[in-house]
Amino acid sequence: MKRELLVLQGLVQGVFFRQTVLEIAARYAVAGSVRNLRDGTLELDVEGEPEVLATFVADVLENPPPLARVAGVRREARTPRGMRGFVVKGSG
Repeated sequence: MKRELLVLQGLVQGVFFRQTVLEIAARYAVAGSVRNLRDGTLELDVEGEPEVLATFVADVLENPPPLARVAGVRREARTPRGMRGFVVKGSG
């Protein structure tokens, strides 16, 4: 099991990005959450098997909503927590 925290920068709020991530997550065996941060970025906290996780993240980055523009991505490895399901969290 592997867990990653990604912070997407650019035009990532107000463009249905969280909903798009939720729809993409439904196609993969991943767990975690997505939320908007106060600084205008989008946080994706996700875990799963390494190959599945890599494919999911690639799908998210390659298929953003039409109006979104990802200008940068910060990635951090985190300790897996055994999360279940995938949810949209309130802004933080």
